[in-house]
Amino acid sequence: MVMTDEMSSRERLLTAIEHKEPDHVPLYFKWWSRRFLHSPAEPWRDQFHRVEESLRMGLDDTVTFEAPHLVLSEDVKMRGRKEMLPGGRYPVLYKEYETPMGMLTQVVHQTADWPHGDDIPIFSDHIIPRNRSKKYLIETLKDVEALRYLYREPRQKEVEWFLEHAEDVKRFAREKEVLVVCGEANGILGGDAVPWLMGFENMMMSSVRNPELVHALLDLILEWDLRYVDLVLQAGDVDIICHRGWYECANFWTAKGYETFIEPRLRRMIEAVHKGGAKFCYIMSTGLMPRLPKMVEMDVDLMFGIDPVQGGADLVKAREMSRNKLCLWGGVNAAVSLTYATKEQIEKEVADAIYTLGPGGGFILSAIDQLFDFNPWEKIQDMIDAWKKMRAYPLTRPR
Repeated sequence: MVMTDEMSSRERLLTAIEHKEPDHVPLYFKWWSRRFLHSPAEPWRDQFHRVEESLRMGLDDTVTFEAPHLVLSEDVKMRGRKEMLPGGRYPVLYKEYETPMGMLTQVVHQTADWPHGDDIPIFSDHIIPRNRSKKYLIETLKDVEALRYLYREPRQKEVEWFLEHAEDVKRFAREKEVLVVCGEANGILGGDAVPWLMGFENMMMSSVRNPELVHALLDLILEWDLRYVDLVLQAGDVDIICHRGWYECANFWTAKGYETFIEPRLRRMIEAVHKGGAKFCYIMSTGLMPRLPKMVEMDVDLMFGIDPVQGGADLVKAREMSRNKLCLWGGVNAAVSLTYATKEQIEKEVADAIYTLGPGGGFILSAIDQLFDFNPWEKIQDMIDAWKKMRAYPLTRPR
């Protein structure tokens, strides 16, 4: 189906997700790190300002609201300290959480590239490296039980404030005719939380030697994630809920490990999202090719992270594997291509993505996994210009 009249951003994205041909291939960037358009001296005022600017350029965008689902309990006593050990190269940071079920402790080297000052957050990529973390938060089943007491249920006043804020977001979404997407930033934790809490090596070794520990931790994370899903669905009019799966990929989990630990819980998430009337988006930007058939089988609606450069995605095979059921989102690399590639190389990358994945719908063009603050605007503009040249249907590659 070819649409001739210009669609709203909402109509265009939903049409593409449903594997129909919209008026043109959507171009929808993620701006998680980049809080500005051309210059950091002129940042977005808020997400509404960003959406208005995106739509003005002919791009697609979405709005979000986040639920108050991980609130530190008042029953938890938190302490931190810093010391320089004899002969040490870097200061050592300590953070303790005293819970009703025991003490949780994190210890890290405050290396020169540590971005969190004298604090140690619970969820951060910077905790994962084994040469930086001296002690991870979770090492035993007892630690998991203590972790359960770290966060409390949101109170009624907090839920009421959230629902009121959500109404403002939904009102803007209706006015601008854009989608509401939740979960991708501070909402769903998914399997990403496991290496944050116990490190990659411990995660992989424990999945073999101490599977009970990994199951217990994933069950708790699932409880948190389902609580989040329930809260955002209470707000209503949520179009897409995203599940973080960067660390659920084939680089870190074998096929058997994925089927044992990740898949059963993921199916429960997908069921909850679909039952609430929203579409399920899976985020994974590397090691995703072996996972695509399983995503189709599990009724995942969108796969965000198709990257042919750093992610090693085979666009032709990805299209075949999607079986006109899984909408593919990406096609162009951000960190390398939109930093170092020539205009001609960027044009080729855009053309390959659109001509391979675009026909028939089921494709949203993006730079994976986001636009960074170090991406020169000229490179981003090159991608936009290339997209404008070839965005119309029907999509037939020139001979």
